[in-house]
Amino acid sequence: MGGYMAKRKYGIDEAKIARFLKEGRGEGHGVDYLPWLTIQDVSSSGHSTRMSSRVVGRVHHLLSDIETHAFVTFDWSDSVRDIREQFPLDRDETREIAMEMGVKHPNDPSSRCDIVMTSDFVLDVFTPAGMQMHIRAVKPSEELSNPRVVEKLEIERRYWYRRNVASWGVITEREVPVDRAKNLLFFHGMLRLDGVETPYPGFWEDRCNRFLHTLKQSKQGGTLRGFLRYLESAEGFAAGEGLTVLRHLAANKRLDVNLDLPYSPLLPLDWISIPGNARRDAMGQGGSYAAA
Repeated sequence: MGGYMAKRKYGIDEAKIARFLKEGRGEGHGVDYLPWLTIQDVSSSGHSTRMSSRVVGRVHHLLSDIETHAFVTFDWSDSVRDIREQFPLDRDETREIAMEMGVKHPNDPSSRCDIVMTSDFVLDVFTPAGMQMHIRAVKPSEELSNPRVVEKLEIERRYWYRRNVASWGVITEREVPVDRAKNLLFFHGMLRLDGVETPYPGFWEDRCNRFLHTLKQSKQGGTLRGFLRYLESAEGFAAGEGLTVLRHLAANKRLDVNLDLPYSPLLPLDWISIPGNARRDAMGQGGSYAAA
């Protein structure tokens, strides 16, 4: 017996815009913010993703690889206090700006309905001058030679210029170092460990403390792989647990890491270190690890 699965409609029309407004899309801050577009609302070629945030504490909807790489970079920054993705612009105002420019307002190719334009990222950034709003559009560099793409970016730029935002800019793959982004994504997968089954409550925190204690007492030299093997042979870690803890500690900034060198088990142990003076304070407390 044949079956039928309804095809998801990705187009935009007035009814969908009204529904999004009723749902509160584009409203709120921090954990309460709802993006105008989610990954369910756009046709995906496998590059859309949902990611939790270290800074904000909610799940973010990212619609391209470049957006994901930019997001993990923003989320890593100590000065970024809020990240709002797919942020909607007032449609009446973007229509007015498009008219002033003498260009066509972006619309849905099927319904011919004017869409609600969005900014890829609205960031609340703490600066010496106080909290500021920074806006970032994310585009592949090759698209910046397309006159229509440039027109739409100019509508967005003028929209935010009217609001006297501290900073508006375009990010391409060239502005996000690939090795740094890959490291951050590698760590981010272990940002939270509460979903991983453990033999007893507090297991992972015990493992984290043992990892840091051993690293504090270690002598410089050797490789990450040698250190992780030592954890397994001498500290009771099961295979793979040391790397899980390393990723978790790095994702939560409990380890300093050279982000510009891509992770490899063959990296020297000093690729990681204890933040601040904690390492020096712990030296000479007995016991040592000489990395293989």
